[in-house]
Amino acid sequence: MQNTAQAQSFKKKKNKGNFAEDFLKTQWWLGIRGGINFTNVTPINRFSGFNPVNYSEESLEKEYKSFENPSFNIGMDITFYHAGFSISTFPSFFIHNLGYESNRLWEGDAAADRYETKYSVDQSITFIDLPVAVKYDILKNKVRPFVMAGAFYSFKFAANKEVNIQETDYASETPQAYDRATINLNNPQEFNNNWGVLGGIGASFDFWNIRTIIDFQYRHSFESVVNPAERFRESEFSAFGEVQDDYSLQNYSGSISFVFPLRYIDSQFKAL
Repeated sequence: MQNTAQAQSFKKKKNKGNFAEDFLKTQWWLGIRGGINFTNVTPINRFSGFNPVNYSEESLEKEYKSFENPSFNIGMDITFYHAGFSISTFPSFFIHNLGYESNRLWEGDAAADRYETKYSVDQSITFIDLPVAVKYDILKNKVRPFVMAGAFYSFKFAANKEVNIQETDYASETPQAYDRATINLNNPQEFNNNWGVLGGIGASFDFWNIRTIIDFQYRHSFESVVNPAERFRESEFSAFGEVQDDYSLQNYSGSISFVFPLRYIDSQFKAL
């Protein structure tokens, strides 16, 4: 009986190394996040503030800039990690900067009978972004590369639009170019909420109990972010013939996070 009791007592003891290993399999992380991003626009339906009479509608189409105007995102990083897999969310203020140009041309019979108008537009849209992504650590070394995939839903927060109108008159021998108007106004009413999918790659590494995460993401929205009810509503923009197309957003971003573990243990253990 004494030998049996000793054996049972020995089995109940848990190896300290096993305890640490089990603990480090699961962890919550919380921190701050920021980065830069570039946005592209995919037109769905095109519109103009002018009705063509003796020329094609295609000549009024806007020419969009592709991933040219940088913007930024800043927010939080909340991650639950377990055995190589993570579920993360990044509540952020996410700004999309986009731009486009369009031209109007009137021509007569003579070379001097020519008049050009150029519209240059810079549009900024700010969303409160709520993404959810699943990550998988490819390697579990000091530097851990990972892949990620998920979805996002973004609530419209603010928007600002600047339109510069430049005209060129050929009536004299030398073309005369001058600025007709510059309009800069807030226009959040012209946009809807946004949603789509995301994917990316990245890597993380630790210094003491601080984890640094660097990732690169691609985001793709499926529907137009433009509110059609506001397109032709009377405004300073429509008065000059500037109206929004229907378009979706695609975005590349690079971000860095600094996160801290929320489950604290003995000082002999460091962050994963």
